[in-house]
Amino acid sequence: MQGRNRSQLFIGFEQLLRALEADGLLSLAQPERPEAMRELLEKRLNPLLDAFLLESQPQVEAYATVLIADIRGFTALMSSLPMATMLEVLNRWFASMTEIIQRFDGAVDKFIGDAVMALFGLPQARADDAVRALACAAEMQRAMLMLNQDSRERGLPEIFAGIAVNTGSLVAGSFGATAHSEYTVIGDVVNLASRMESFALRGQVLMSEATRAAAGDLIEVGNVNVVRFKGIRHPVQLYELLGVDAPEHRLVVPPIEVRRSPRIRVSLDAIFRQVDGHFIHPEPIPGLINDIGYFGLRADLPFGLPDASDVLISLSPQQGLPDVGDLYARVVQTAPWAGRFRTSLELSASDASSLQRLKDLIDESLWRH
Repeated sequence: MQGRNRSQLFIGFEQLLRALEADGLLSLAQPERPEAMRELLEKRLNPLLDAFLLESQPQVEAYATVLIADIRGFTALMSSLPMATMLEVLNRWFASMTEIIQRFDGAVDKFIGDAVMALFGLPQARADDAVRALACAAEMQRAMLMLNQDSRERGLPEIFAGIAVNTGSLVAGSFGATAHSEYTVIGDVVNLASRMESFALRGQVLMSEATRAAAGDLIEVGNVNVVRFKGIRHPVQLYELLGVDAPEHRLVVPPIEVRRSPRIRVSLDAIFRQVDGHFIHPEPIPGLINDIGYFGLRADLPFGLPDASDVLISLSPQQGLPDVGDLYARVVQTAPWAGRFRTSLELSASDASSLQRLKDLIDESLWRH
């Protein structure tokens, strides 16, 4: 389902005609202007292309399953790689994922940067579309292990993928204008799958409630993350896929990510205060939070805090972010870093409303970026 650039097509036609003329197989009248031949080709061929590309692919409603797989942290990785290495990594990733999608009777809809979007149920719907999509996602994560092993042997960097699967009604067909058209799908089911993908950790497969229901008892489900998306009235439940009874045999998603939640890179000023029992020291410790998740964070502090010590963290509204309030945390590890002390902390007995506001902040940041 590739985009079609008509300008390049007409240039190719013109080059072909001139090559035939040079070989003596065709005689062309010499136009008054150099661009006249291309204009004539556009005038004569555009109606034919419209009939073939647009009218032959009408926009129709369909029920299908959408799979989106994306490389985690590829933007940061790309900045550290030579262009040739980056292209080799991407081409190997796309080739491997495409082969698996086709093996499970899916169709590659498009490549978006380093992401792959695939459809199950189009152009032909099957009763087990959701199960095949989940089996495909599980096999994709299994294939990543072999892909990375081969990358290590080649001296290439390892990559990890997060995958989201959603099922529902959408509109499929050719979209665009006369100069450029593309067969694809649009609708809320696609938009939600794109947002879900942001929450998938390395090696993880997330599915929506609709996909979970469509797969029935053929899947094993792990953790559930309840997320609130802007523009969607009700909270969305994201289910982690652990295993699926594929058409031929059972497939298990290999565990990769040790983290328990998504994390985001931030730059948040905060005030830390040490806690001894029920006593909170009044001396403020200014710090900069640079990484945060549902259950923990990482900050740069002016001096090292003892491991397992407790702190109170005060986050004020800044940079348009909501007021999270005070959070309690315990120091897990601290080490010198660029003239300061990089400190990892695990959130502890904080107020439930503060934790929920923190989660909402992380969730919004994830799907907005």
